[in-house]
Amino acid sequence: MSVTRRKFGKTKDGEPVTLYTITNKMGNSVSIMDYGATVQSINIVDAEGEVIDCCLGYNTVAEYEEHTDFMGACIGRVGNRIGGSSFSLNGQTYTLAANEGENHLHGGLKGFDKQMFKAKIDSDDTVTFGRISPDGEEGYPGEFMFIVSYTFDDCDNFVMNYTGWNNSETLDTIASITNHTYFNLSGEDAGSILDHTLELYASSFTEVDEHLIPTGKLLDVENTPFDFRKGKTLGQDINADHPQLKLAGGYDHNFCIDGDGMRPCCTLMSPKTRLKMYVSTDMPGVQIYTGNFISESEGKAGTDYHHYDGIAIETQFYPDALNHPEFPSPVLKPRKEYRYTTVYQFSADE
Repeated sequence: MSVTRRKFGKTKDGEPVTLYTITNKMGNSVSIMDYGATVQSINIVDAEGEVIDCCLGYNTVAEYEEHTDFMGACIGRVGNRIGGSSFSLNGQTYTLAANEGENHLHGGLKGFDKQMFKAKIDSDDTVTFGRISPDGEEGYPGEFMFIVSYTFDDCDNFVMNYTGWNNSETLDTIASITNHTYFNLSGEDAGSILDHTLELYASSFTEVDEHLIPTGKLLDVENTPFDFRKGKTLGQDINADHPQLKLAGGYDHNFCIDGDGMRPCCTLMSPKTRLKMYVSTDMPGVQIYTGNFISESEGKAGTDYHHYDGIAIETQFYPDALNHPEFPSPVLKPRKEYRYTTVYQFSADE
């Protein structure tokens, strides 16, 4: 195991960016930069001995700053959408930055994905990134101190440990941190992921309106295109005549993961490389987004990205949870700790 670091350019504000690479004994590696605590590459050797970069991304900081696809980024203070860019907490209404029409998406105009983090190499398999989100940042109440540690071990477990603290003495805040890596287990330059098989352990999902904001209703996946419990390709039903698919142009929905605590969430497999990725988490939900609106841009290998070229698997609290009291609550009380974990384990089938 080893951790190396190298310069990765500068932001438009002149801040130097560093890329950290964790390499295990198998020669597999992950690279994360301190801009946005962003996952820039995941290199896994498949059963044929080929190195597959399993995540979409760019070669320069400028491209990450320019594009709005959140590629590989740590998302906060709250991931996903908040309807009307506002919520009420303890009788007070908070207005957030609107960055998707009237709604608030992925932390706002300058969420965690557009912020510099302080990085620390904790061990030969772990790098930690931290920042303090001040009271009022993007409209959120309370000072929130946050760290995310990325661990990549010899069993090809890519572990994301999210830890935060509400530093306020009196104000509640909300937090739902996620990661927005777009996975393509055939390779970041391989094109569509609609041939990938997804097995997803969720019996219901949150219905959305025309703005992709939850209505508050949970829909059963049984006998719908949203039933992945026995596994199927992402493309099998993506064009089915279902109103929820038409609203999103594909899958862009929160699934309510069965069970509680740390548990399996889903399994993704590429038929081309036979690489598998097993996801487990202790979060209540997971957003499955099939890259329906990925910007057409040039990726790391020089290939242009298009719609459906990557899938984001974003573990989270349910979207717009503060406006739906029946949903699991993302409220963090004063001086309380936020702690959640998501694991992405990679496997090369023989």
